[in-house]
Amino acid sequence: MNAQSETHRCTVKLFLRADPELGCERQKQAVIDQLETLAARGQIDDYEVNIWTKEIRLSGPLEGTRYYQTVIDHFTAFQEWADETGVMLNAAFKTQSVDCEITGETYRVLSLPCICLAVYEDGELCAVYPHASGEMSQTASSCLEQLASAARINYVG
Repeated sequence: MNAQSETHRCTVKLFLRADPELGCERQKQAVIDQLETLAARGQIDDYEVNIWTKEIRLSGPLEGTRYYQTVIDHFTAFQEWADETGVMLNAAFKTQSVDCEITGETYRVLSLPCICLAVYEDGELCAVYPHASGEMSQTASSCLEQLASAARINYVG
């Protein structure tokens, strides 16, 4: 067990897009396998897998559903963490307007990344992957490499 997990309870939430994605399906499975290995080795205390869609409409018919609220609550927490730590999530979480020429409808959607990891210590969100800091990007793979190492994890940078 690494030094960090001896003093902090480390849990990871994995978010995966539900729909199959070209070039991403093996990576999804590899992340699940790595989290299982990290948990079995005691390098993380627990993990959970959450499924979401490619994008979600920011207001509309799903607004009152549990699914909508869960996704928006996670995104809000992720954005608050990013603002507090001075990193950017906008490369992975994009908000854009969509215009439908057939119905004349315009609405805003939030695009969700194919793979996202949220790391919690003692129940407090301490990192979201992917994120960017200046010119440097941190991916889900970066996160897993840090979790697998015995060194103190540097979540930002």
